[in-house]
Amino acid sequence: MKPLLVEILESILRTDGKLAYRISGDDEEVVGLTRDTSLACDQKDGDEYVGMSNLDEGRVEIFKVKSVQRLNYNSDIRDEDEYIGFIYWTNFNEGVERLVDNSCKLDDEYGLNKITRKWEEDYRYL
Repeated sequence: MKPLLVEILESILRTDGKLAYRISGDDEEVVGLTRDTSLACDQKDGDEYVGMSNLDEGRVEIFKVKSVQRLNYNSDIRDEDEYIGFIYWTNFNEGVERLVDNSCKLDDEYGLNKITRKWEEDYRYL
């Protein structure tokens, strides 16, 4: 089963090929603008401090970019990139991750609450 953050990002990014995300926290950018969900968090044995796993708390911000060809791990946000919304995330308790807050647009237009409910239901049946 994929981590919740990866499931959320894949579901949102799948809706539009020009959407990308970045992760920031502790007053620094941890992952630059990208569509690569492997950079979101630790996902397999041996991963250590990838993306959000670097932070106790942080923001995942979603943008619509003008050109996806320029995206990579270190991509910066440009003036022409449209801010879509944010997910506020915590990692305080030894692997227990929580979506704490998010912008309404991510729920209204991208079904964030539906994604999280489905993931929690699937997790319960493991």
